[in-house]
Amino acid sequence: MFKKIVFTLTIPCLLFFSLGLWQLFRLYWKSNIIKNMNLPVVHLLFSENLTKFNYRHIEIDGVLSDIDLYVFAGQRSYHVLSPMLLTTGHYMLVNKGMINERKKEKTKIEKVTVSGVLYCDSSKSKSWLIKNDTALNIWFTLNTEEISNELGIKLEKCMLWQKGFGDKLIIQPIKHLEYAVTWFILFLVWLIICIVYYGQSKCHLSN
Repeated sequence: MFKKIVFTLTIPCLLFFSLGLWQLFRLYWKSNIIKNMNLPVVHLLFSENLTKFNYRHIEIDGVLSDIDLYVFAGQRSYHVLSPMLLTTGHYMLVNKGMINERKKEKTKIEKVTVSGVLYCDSSKSKSWLIKNDTALNIWFTLNTEEISNELGIKLEKCMLWQKGFGDKLIIQPIKHLEYAVTWFILFLVWLIICIVYYGQSKCHLSN
């Protein structure tokens, strides 16, 4: 019975400490993202590894295709994404902006230099509840692997948010520090409760 009670008290203590550590890890991760976003704009060459420039402001040359992908943004609005052919022979998605109505005219193929914030986690965006309507070209989730299979092209795992959309990637890490302090305070309080309870239990057993 005594071991069972101690075990019950210990689990919350470990949980609070783990949650505090997790918030610190999130703070460190987001602080690095903000640091990268504040670095100077870099013009990428064809041989550069894109993932090294995640959350960086970049410029890159390529040929913008005539394919428009409509990603649902809520309230009948869409992000318009187009694959851009890079000099490596691969394609990268470029977010060209937001519209309320889908365009009727065909997009032109053109050689461009685009700039914006590089985002390299889009391949992980997937939902098991909402399915993309590829027949109507309406996408509810961004998944580069699924888009690659649908279009029959090799897409980079990174995509570019053009200037004017970088604010959508702004991350404030301050609350993670507040949450971490809260969890560590709960950990200390619970630890004191465990120590006091353990001491009282030992006294009862000795008597």
